[in-house]
Amino acid sequence: MPSIIVKSITILALVFSFNVLAVNISKCMTSECVSYFKSFKKAAHRGHKNAMFNLGKFFQYGFGTEIDNARALNFYKKAAMRGLREAEYRAGMLLLSDQQLYDFDQAEKWLKRASRKGQPNAAFLLGKNYFTRQQFSQADIWLTMVYEAHPKHTVDWLERMQNTDTFSAENLPLLHKALAASPIETFKSAGTDDENIEVITVTGMHRNSVLDSMLAGFRKRIRSTGTRLPNISCDQSVACNQKSLNEMKDSIWVSQR
Repeated sequence: MPSIIVKSITILALVFSFNVLAVNISKCMTSECVSYFKSFKKAAHRGHKNAMFNLGKFFQYGFGTEIDNARALNFYKKAAMRGLREAEYRAGMLLLSDQQLYDFDQAEKWLKRASRKGQPNAAFLLGKNYFTRQQFSQADIWLTMVYEAHPKHTVDWLERMQNTDTFSAENLPLLHKALAASPIETFKSAGTDDENIEVITVTGMHRNSVLDSMLAGFRKRIRSTGTRLPNISCDQSVACNQKSLNEMKDSIWVSQR
């Protein structure tokens, strides 16, 4: 019964997920980008979870700093521990895509958390990885949920997989039942009226306007009791003194950036 309830909640979350306004971040080492990096770093160390999330993106793509996926993951996790679903998704994705950071069990944990909050890309990535690992019962559940909630998002991948031996009704009974009820062809030329996972990107001066708006919001003080918060471990606290060398480099007290 509990698993049925969780599945129902996840389906509803995926169906009603909202569009995401995302800043198009790419490699940039101009003085302007370095300045944004420093400002977001300060805001992250003041406890702003959205600053932590964006700092993770800055490290991942080299915006105002050198590319460093380990530090990107560190800040994604900090934001994820504070409940930010996009950070949960990014942490899971990085744990699957970076060979040096690869950890399926940890990725699975973050992707499930993001999926249950309605992050459809996380649910789809989870389903695809279960399928690749031949964990078909789990793949069947997650891929079916995504197909029923956001069919158009899955069409290209499903068409490719249909030509493989493992994409069978025996391995994926729920998904094949969903495909029989709503064939892929139905969604190939369909519009996006009911598609809720579009990411709108902004560039150039528009990007700067969004970043400036974020920084203005970060000026509001975050009320926090640090590591005295219940159920918050040292690893979950930005202000905790137990840090690795790389994490110490991310501290505004020792960084020269």
